[in-house]
Amino acid sequence: ELMILHSTKGYCPPFRVLDYTAQVFDTNVDSASRVMALMENGQHSNDNGDRLGFSRNMARATVKVRLLDDPNHSSEEFLDRLEVSEGDGPVDALATALKKALSPSHPCLENLRLMDYKVRILDPESATRAATRVMIEFKDDETNEKWSTVSVDRNIISASLNALVDGFEYALKDVAATCELDFE
Repeated sequence: ELMILHSTKGYCPPFRVLDYTAQVFDTNVDSASRVMALMENGQHSNDNGDRLGFSRNMARATVKVRLLDDPNHSSEEFLDRLEVSEGDGPVDALATALKKALSPSHPCLENLRLMDYKVRILDPESATRAATRVMIEFKDDETNEKWSTVSVDRNIISASLNALVDGFEYALKDVAATCELDFE
């Protein structure tokens, strides 16, 4: 359905991602050894109380979006919004930042929940250069509607963000304007 909307003359997407960053950080990159040591010692958390030694909020993302300033689309004024968020991984951080950036203009997104996230390597013989397919399942908790989006890229973060953007855009498909606006 979204592909048809994109090819429809006059369709105006409700937002556009201008740029993004995703950072992952950890103080101990030898996490497998750390978890094994904790398990061998009968511990289920480290000194910080993190379960099995995994700390939370190990990723940070920024997302900058451009959207129509007027939700009724009576003017052609744009609003750029930049949000930063932390998460348990880069995709979680990106999803949270995107939601924070869009929710003030589209409160219905507060009901949006990511239900599933799947990754598949499409050409394993390419090793770390392999194309990655990301599929994300969404649910609107208010309407109970579910949908999935798919994106493919050699960069797993880009594939993930593109699937997230499509999922958020699908959630807003009924409020998207019919217009001839150029986001450039």
